[in-house]
Parts: sequence; structure tokens; C-alpha cells
Amino acid sequence: MRATIIAGLMAVGFLVGCGGVEAPEEMSPEEVERIVATATPGPCTDACDAKYYQCYYGGGDPFYCSSYRAYCISQCP
Repeated sequence: MRATIIAGLMAVGFLVGCGGVEAPEEMSPEEVERIVATATPGPCTDACDAKYYQCYYGGGDPFYCSSYRAYCISQCP
């Protein structure tokens, strides 16, 4: 019984996966620059991370340190 259910679920999974992978859309150089700039941490984020590591590894409360890091990053421009 269990084997039948598993086989059925696997068959459905294989059928859903059919169709292959679509080719990625080409991006303009401006879009690539915007994505790289967004994904690269800035000096403000680096400062927040430094404060977090100092708090966390300095013996601070992990919940407080994580909350403060999230707040600090939310204030970055």
C-alpha cells in the first residue's frame, strides 16, 4: 500500500517536472549594475555586522544582539 502511494507521488512529480528549463532572459547592463549594487553590502551594513559580532561573541544576549542587528540594518540608507 505504501509503495503504491510513493510510486504514484513520484510519477506525479516526474510529470510535473516535464517541459525542461526555460532560457534565462537577457538583462541590460543597467539591470545587472542595480542587482550587484543591491546584493553588495555597504559600509552601514558592515558596521551593523561588526557591532553584532562584538555583541554576540562578547557575551551578550543572542536574542538582543540579533534584534539590534535587524534594527541597525533597517536604519541603513
